[in-house]
Amino acid sequence: MRRSQLFLLFLINFRGLKVRGFLLAIIIILGLFFRTYQLVERSDFGHDADLYSWIVKDVVVNGHLRLVGQETSAPGIFIGPLFYYLLIPFFLLLNMDPAGAFILITLIGILTTISYYLVFSKLFNNKVGFIASFLYAVLLGAVGFDRWVVPTITTKLWAIWYLYTIVMIARGNFSVLPLLGILIGLIWHIHIALIPTLSAIPVAILLAKKFPNFSQFTKFAIALFVTCLPLFIFEFKHSFQQTINLVQNFFTSHVGATGWYKFQIVIEMVSKNINNLFFAPASFKITNNYLFPLFILLSALWLASKKLIKVRELIPLYAWILTVVLFFSISSSPISEYYFTNIEIIFLGIVALCLYYLYKSSTYGKIFIVGLLAVIAFKNAYFLVTQDTYHKGYIEKRAVVDYIINDAKSRNFPCFSINYITSPGENVGFRYFFFLKNAKLAVPGRGSPVYSIVIPDEYALKEVKIKFGHIGVIPPKEIPSKELMTDACSGQNTNLTDPMLGYVE
Repeated sequence: MRRSQLFLLFLINFRGLKVRGFLLAIIIILGLFFRTYQLVERSDFGHDADLYSWIVKDVVVNGHLRLVGQETSAPGIFIGPLFYYLLIPFFLLLNMDPAGAFILITLIGILTTISYYLVFSKLFNNKVGFIASFLYAVLLGAVGFDRWVVPTITTKLWAIWYLYTIVMIARGNFSVLPLLGILIGLIWHIHIALIPTLSAIPVAILLAKKFPNFSQFTKFAIALFVTCLPLFIFEFKHSFQQTINLVQNFFTSHVGATGWYKFQIVIEMVSKNINNLFFAPASFKITNNYLFPLFILLSALWLASKKLIKVRELIPLYAWILTVVLFFSISSSPISEYYFTNIEIIFLGIVALCLYYLYKSSTYGKIFIVGLLAVIAFKNAYFLVTQDTYHKGYIEKRAVVDYIINDAKSRNFPCFSINYITSPGENVGFRYFFFLKNAKLAVPGRGSPVYSIVIPDEYALKEVKIKFGHIGVIPPKEIPSKELMTDACSGQNTNLTDPMLGYVE
């Protein structure tokens, strides 16, 4: 090949890289906008915030190197500590302000968006990658999930790379086994609801019509062992407490739906998730039912007939979905919609491939798909910007604590008590802020001045003296004598000693 031809080829490739880089940059900017627009202002900052802030405090302030995170709804079973350790640098960056968590979840959301491009570009082509990552960047169902500060926020990042390993294994490529080992080890750190997805692995291996060699299996085993090391250490130290509780929980009969009715509930949750993924905040009768996700799954067979994906690559993905649905239909444990977010990657991938087929079909197809994606982005941006927010989150709760602290100091209160006038479960999100202010709280009714926090403020409008958003504060109506306050404040700081649901040391 002549030098001029090589130079021309270089220019073409360089131009292609610039175009791809420009398009990916636009997608990342869109993803950032959707994930950061009024993120702090709209943060609910509830019980989950209390938990992750308190666990970070336990590590940084108490010097407790934890092997577990919070306790799950299943007694004696914990989430791994990885998410909480990831929070620590961002807490330290903001001087232990819990707003650091918003930086972490934004990075995870953008990393997931980029991963959609990388994975689908690798498995298919960069146009499919652009469509998939664009959809993930702007769909409000995905955006809402990425703005949720909990350990399970990494579910979709996990799922996209798990899908990559499954398809590659089905193609007979076992070089991804170390990555698979890491992903399996990370399940404990995300949510054990991901365990049923592992059924796709043996199915993919069987369809590959060959087995990994000793070297490949060894790399997988080492990656799995290293990632699971915190779990192994914890189990050895605590006599396999979680393993025993997990088995007992599975075979224990819980109060709730069973049988066919439980299966219907699972199908309804899956259908709701898929409808929400593509159409949130709207909902349509034609899509909010089991026929819509079924139609998407069947359309994948049409894609296979068009040579865009192979049937042997689809079967493990179908097994993934089927096992998740059947497992939680049979399980007697209570379930929630987020147990099924891991399968959304399959539906989004199929839709991305369908859109790509239309895109490449003709010039009109290209115009239609580009226009459709633009309409989706503008429509969702409009809904995001115009969304009405009930203000009782991070900003309001921090302002409430600041007001109480300053008022108590101005009155020379050695301590004070907090009374909540609210619905059960709403008296959360204040505790860490009181810790940051080094406040001493006492048990109400024993001689300490009492501040009442009202959520929402409508519960006691006539008595509320100051409001922050929809949170009202009623200052102490009676000021106890100095002797009574001194006696009441001589005990422990209840803000540090009171138990917290899900928190253990």
